[in-house]
Amino acid sequence: MGMKGKRVLITGASGGVGRATALLLAGMGSRLALQYFSNKASIDSLMEEIDGRIEEEGKEEEERGSNTIIKIKADVSRYEEVKAMVDRVVERFDGIDSLIALAGYPMHREVWFADPLELTDGMLDGPWSVDLKGSYNCIKAVVPYMRRQGNGSIVLVSSTPAMVGDAHGLAYTLAKASIIALTRSLALVLAPEIRINCVALGSISTEANMRGYDEDQVSALLKDIPMRRFGTPEEAARAIAFLASDDASYITGKVLVVDGGEVRV
Repeated sequence: MGMKGKRVLITGASGGVGRATALLLAGMGSRLALQYFSNKASIDSLMEEIDGRIEEEGKEEEERGSNTIIKIKADVSRYEEVKAMVDRVVERFDGIDSLIALAGYPMHREVWFADPLELTDGMLDGPWSVDLKGSYNCIKAVVPYMRRQGNGSIVLVSSTPAMVGDAHGLAYTLAKASIIALTRSLALVLAPEIRINCVALGSISTEANMRGYDEDQVSALLKDIPMRRFGTPEEAARAIAFLASDDASYITGKVLVVDGGEVRV
């Protein structure tokens, strides 16, 4: 995938899929801006790991120039913070080629398994503000720069429950379903200069996901997955990188399902 030298903003880079995506793109030579909200330790650890890999590969200083990495703290639910973040990325990298919007509201077990007809405003507002509104804010901020350049790619993240429904996690599912609608609608508006696509992730073995299930629930989930295992963050990252790259130059408005065959529609 041709991502060398590409200027990429990854939101939610402190999470499992965000981290895997950053490591993959750094290895391809992308210039990265890594957004986080509260987990500074995870971002610092990620940047150290990327630097360590570069050193192990023995890259010269001038070659490292294409691997410039910055971290930015921002609340994606607040447009003014997102705009300031994007302005900083453009100032640092003299443009932006790709937005990968992975920031998501942490879904706690008690919220996921709550009665879907008894959700509170707080339960609904979290995913709506971070997952949907956060994605929209990032798009709104990057599009003027991408239009000025005449090109750009955007990748959002949804989920398989957003496609087929789920008895649990309604607050999360509503926000993720709206992201699919956002992808398909804006594809009509942003083409031909800018592509926008979405990955719908199934059961991915991130630390946050695995905390939400007990052993019996994991066993039940695996029975519905033809591959008989959870996907890895690295597998999700490869799908994301593909959609962001020029290899997907004729793909826009699409949802790429990464779920081991679980959803059959």
